[in-house]
Amino acid sequence: MEIKVKSSYLRVSPRKVRPVLHGLRGEIAQDAYVALSFTNKKGAALLAALLKSAIAIGKENDLELEKLYIKSVSCSEGPRLKRRQIKARGRSDAITKRMSHLNLVLSDTVIENTKKEEKSGQIANKANKAK
Repeated sequence: MEIKVKSSYLRVSPRKVRPVLHGLRGEIAQDAYVALSFTNKKGAALLAALLKSAIAIGKENDLELEKLYIKSVSCSEGPRLKRRQIKARGRSDAITKRMSHLNLVLSDTVIENTKKEEKSGQIANKANKAK
């Protein structure tokens, strides 16, 4: 079973959120939540709240929490707030305040192509070629 949650119109730039996302794909949901709680970024706090909500939905649906994996997580750009900054000589500069939309999918089935398995598979392939 898949659990899909999303959070829209977050006042943080997608460019600042995406580096936090890349380490989470394929991880166990509870381990990812612990890792996010120690990450010192604004996007990590927002993502931790979204992940906590998804875990709560899984608990409500009587799923085993130890088997919930992050199947996919993405951050897309939302609308922009356009503001003006007053400058010298009667000029003004444009300021763009960006927003993000977060999408998270949890699954209770094992994901075959996680980063860790790919790395271990590459190491095993190199060892077989060396023989």
